[in-house]
Formats: sequence, C-alpha cells, structure tokens
Amino acid sequence: MPVLRSVIVLSVTQMVAWGAMFMFVSVTAAGMARELGLEPSMVYLGPTMMLVAMALCSPPLGALYERFGARLVLASGSAFAAPGLWLLASAHGPFTYFVAWALLGIAGAATLTTSAHVYLTEIAGEGARRAIGAQMFVMALAPSVSWPVTVFFEAALGWRGALIVYGTVMLLVCAPLHCFGLPQTKRAGRASRAALDDKRERPDTRRYWALVALIVAAVALNGFVTWGFQLVVIDIFRSYRVPDYLAVGFGSAIGFVQLSARLFDFLGGNRWDGLTTGCVAAAIMPLALIALILGAGSEWAIVLFLVLYGLSSGAMSVSRATMPLVFFSPAQYALVMARLGLPLNLAFAAAPPFFSFVLAAAGNGWALSIALLCSVGTLTSMILLNRMRPAAAYAPAFSTPSEGSISRGPAPSDASTS
Repeated sequence: MPVLRSVIVLSVTQMVAWGAMFMFVSVTAAGMARELGLEPSMVYLGPTMMLVAMALCSPPLGALYERFGARLVLASGSAFAAPGLWLLASAHGPFTYFVAWALLGIAGAATLTTSAHVYLTEIAGEGARRAIGAQMFVMALAPSVSWPVTVFFEAALGWRGALIVYGTVMLLVCAPLHCFGLPQTKRAGRASRAALDDKRERPDTRRYWALVALIVAAVALNGFVTWGFQLVVIDIFRSYRVPDYLAVGFGSAIGFVQLSARLFDFLGGNRWDGLTTGCVAAAIMPLALIALILGAGSEWAIVLFLVLYGLSSGAMSVSRATMPLVFFSPAQYALVMARLGLPLNLAFAAAPPFFSFVLAAAGNGWALSIALLCSVGTLTSMILLNRMRPAAAYAPAFSTPSEGSISRGPAPSDASTS
C-alpha cells in the first residue's frame, strides 16, 4: 500500500523536521539570547529569516517538482538542513546566527510541508485530501513531542548540543527515509504547469485570481496568528504569571487538542471538504481569543482558550493544505502551492517577531486584540470563498483539459479516495 507507506514515512519525517528546524526556538530562545548577547525579539528574527528564505525559494519549486519529483526535493532539503543546524550551533554572534537561519529556510522550502503535500498528491491523485489529512493528523503532535524533547536535550547538552543532535538526525534519518522510504511517483509538475497555462487563456482568469487572493488572505491572516503564537504562546502564558513548568505544559497541551481536531476531520472522510473545515475553524478562533482576553489569564480562560485555539488551529492547518483541492485539480496542486508559498511565508515570517515585540512593548492585551482582528479577517475571507464554491461539492473550479470541463453532476463516491 504505497499511499499508507508514504503517509507513515512523511508523518515521522515532518514531525522531526518541524521540531528540529523551527519549533525548538520556543524552548531555547532564552539561552540563545544570553549566550549570543541578543534581545529575545532579535532571537525570534531568526525564524523570521528562515521563513523569508522559504518564501523566496518557493516559486522555483514548481520547476523542481516537474523535473525531479517531490521525493528527491524532500530528500535534498533534509540533507541540506544538517549544515544549517550545525552552523547555528556554532554561532557566537548575530551574523552567523542569521546566516544559519537563512540556510535553514532554503532547506525548509524543500523539505517542510508543501513538498510533502505535493508528494502525496503525486502518489494519491484524487485521494490526496484524505492522505494529506492523515499525515497532518499525526503532525498535530509535533509541538507536544518537540518541546519536551528539546527541554531534555537543552538540559543535558545545552542548546548547541541539541542542535548538533538535530542536524545529525536530519542527515542520517530524514534524508534516507525520504530517498529510500518513499515510493517513486509520476511527477505532477508538468501536468500542473500545462493546466495553469491553459487556464490563463480562458475567460475566467479574473475568478482564478480572486480565488487565489481570498485563499492567500484567509491563510495568511490565520497563519499570522497561529505562526506567531506557536513561538510566543509560552511567553503569553508567562505574561499572566503562570509558572514556567505550567506554561510549557499548557503550550504542549495545544498539540493534543489539535490532534483531536485533525482526527475528527480525517474520520469525516468525504462528508465535507477542506473549505467547510476552514469555515468552522475560522469561526472558532475569535471565540478562543475573546475568552483569554475577557478571562485575563484566569484558569478557566486559559483552559477554554487551549481547547478552542487547539481545535481551530488544528482544523485550519488541514484546511490550509486541502482547501485548494476544492478549487483546483490534484494535477494543478504542485504549481498552485508553489506560487502561494511566497506571499504566505512572508506573512508567516513577520508574525513571531511582531507578536514578541508587541507582547514586550505593549502587553498581552494588545497582542491578543491584534490577533482577534486578524481572526475576524480570516472568517470574512472564508465566507467569501464559500460563496465561490464550485457547483459540485468535489468538482474543482479549474480542471485540466484531460480531466474534462467542470463537473455539474453528483459528487463522486468515497471509493475515489485512498
């Protein structure tokens, strides 16, 4: 069962890669700031540098998917992450620190999330949404696993030793798993490029770009909150005078709530699509933020925030990956996601230092209020996207010439998914 095998391999490698290349800084930021002589907000500029590099490297990925396939792109990115992590471990000043993060961004563009989802569309075809949902279901555990593991390694080896270990794991575990553990696939890149080139000649180009703009707005505004909070949520809890061990525990608990949200979406199968999931998630996020604002850090408010925020962010992360399949065919997915990578990663890049600065300069009230405004913007964009939904529930608005014109008949049965 190549699809199941691929989902298992990518679930492991993506969890390891995100923890080793990005999430560790939530734990190590204080120690890094002390040793490097940087302010905490400057430390969080490192992940920003990584995301900017990922954004700039995203558009050319479409050609790489077409020429080499997503499997080799994933393997190359994993191998290239090792020198980036080792350079970061050897940093003694800001220059080396930021150069190392830039290298991690180049590696991350090739090995984090997008390439994994492109690979799953290559191997699963019309069953891509189910395969992506299964992989992301496991990925919800990444913060819950990576933060405690990083706490252990930092205590035992220091943050530098932890990064050396992570670099070794990326080179000796993730890269071989991508190269030899994933089955070879038919490359979707050439089909996606031909399909999108064909669509530029059609009269609905305006609708195409309206869809892209709304998807970017919805995902970028939501990601601005979730990516920003992913690195500063522990500091937000600390700002309410929550003890450190509880702050880390609360932050890790979010992952288990995200897991339940992704499990529910996965078990739903074809009963709903990524757009429906996104609309529900977008409606929940403002409620989570309002609860924490009104509760002022009380126990009930933090618990309610954890539950609602975890459900919303977990479901929206699945929607972010699968919503384009409502409007575009699997053959187009690779090039569409490569094109979306630039604006989305730039938005994600700005979030951690922005929220870190606002939290330090203006307090948690302002940080949460800004997040609430972004969440309302996400909800508005999702409502507009839902109004542009194709007539048939599972008929892409833009299909390749070989797949025929837009289907107006009944939706296909669940047998089409794997």
